[in-house]
Amino acid sequence: MAELESMVPVAAIVYLLLGIVTLILLNRSKDRIWMDSMVGQIFGWSLLVQGLAYSAHSIVQAFEGTNTDLQLFKFSRNSLVIIASLLAASIPFLYPYPILQKSKAIKTITPFIFILSLLLVVFMMLTEYNYMGITDLVYIFPFIILISVYFRFLTEEIRIDDKTARRMSFAAGLILIALYGREMTWWLAQLISINDEFLGRGAVEAGQIAYSYAPSWIGYNTKATIGSMSIIILTIGESWRASKHGINGFTLVVLLIFAVGIISGIADYAVLDIVNSCMYSVCENYPETYDIWYNFTTNALVYLFTPLIAMYIILNFDIIDSGSNENRWMTRIIVILMLLIVSSSMIELLQSFLPVPQMVSSAILAMVVAIFIGWEERIMLKLVEEGESISNKLISLDELNIPEIKENDLKLFSKAMSVLVVFVLLLSAVYSAII
Repeated sequence: MAELESMVPVAAIVYLLLGIVTLILLNRSKDRIWMDSMVGQIFGWSLLVQGLAYSAHSIVQAFEGTNTDLQLFKFSRNSLVIIASLLAASIPFLYPYPILQKSKAIKTITPFIFILSLLLVVFMMLTEYNYMGITDLVYIFPFIILISVYFRFLTEEIRIDDKTARRMSFAAGLILIALYGREMTWWLAQLISINDEFLGRGAVEAGQIAYSYAPSWIGYNTKATIGSMSIIILTIGESWRASKHGINGFTLVVLLIFAVGIISGIADYAVLDIVNSCMYSVCENYPETYDIWYNFTTNALVYLFTPLIAMYIILNFDIIDSGSNENRWMTRIIVILMLLIVSSSMIELLQSFLPVPQMVSSAILAMVVAIFIGWEERIMLKLVEEGESISNKLISLDELNIPEIKENDLKLFSKAMSVLVVFVLLLSAVYSAII
């Protein structure tokens, strides 16, 4: 059976690759509207920082149990996760419907994220990351914004038959899945209130004590509740839309995650005795089938398919100028490469517990490569040629302000994030060497 750790190095590669390429393509894209430019940088840096966090986590997993000193990598991982979370949580304030549109508000985004990230990293570092869960509270307002945007434009599409409104609700729904996908697969367990048992087991295994467990419990439970509400709301909304306009791809994705949540909730209930074993004696291992199920659902969604969702948003909603001759070749390479990495990882994971000969898995991978190469034009047409910037929709509604803001002011964000990441890594190195 494939262990959970086997997905983390692949996730590190995928996130780093997509983050770096997004920033490169965005830098080459000229005359982008401020909304696309700003949110493109946030997407790119969020993916890049999360990729660095996964890289550190991979090293920790690879050498854990040996005599290697891993404090630097643990501190770096935890600190980078905090920065990545704040970056991801800031996206809904600008996309798909920007709440912050005035020039002064846009200019405050960079110092706000920089200062808040630094303060949280230093505080968590000094408290040995005992309160990491509390950082999940930053996802409350993004949830409110995205759900509001989703239902506003979904209602417009259905009631006044505004087909262009679908892109807005579609984008909001995709970002909801990207931010809360993990928790969405736990919606039934959260609804019947058994997630607390798993949080308790996690606290015992992590060696947390009462005073540090309570704040983390608040954060984890808040995000789990938000994720549960998100998938239920999306299921209701997409079912309503399907009754009027029929089922489409996004509807199927939402219904699939909803179904996964049902099966996962039943599976979680079935292993409660094993979960509670930590409270009374020695922690028992989960059944092999249970681990396999979560590898193919929750872990695959977080580690492999979330970056694909980000890639789809960046390309299909024309955040970067992927249609220009300068960017087209790199866009084609990254799309095919991302699809191949994810496909080969899923095949490898399948082979790890099914008696599939190496030659058969190689043949399957060759077929996948052939399909992607053969359909490359069609894939790019679907992602790029049919894409349209959401800013065009907002401009047509006269709901997007075009402030007088210099391009250098927008690019200051990337410079600030570079300084923040380097400073946090140096701080982690110094502090881990002192304690």
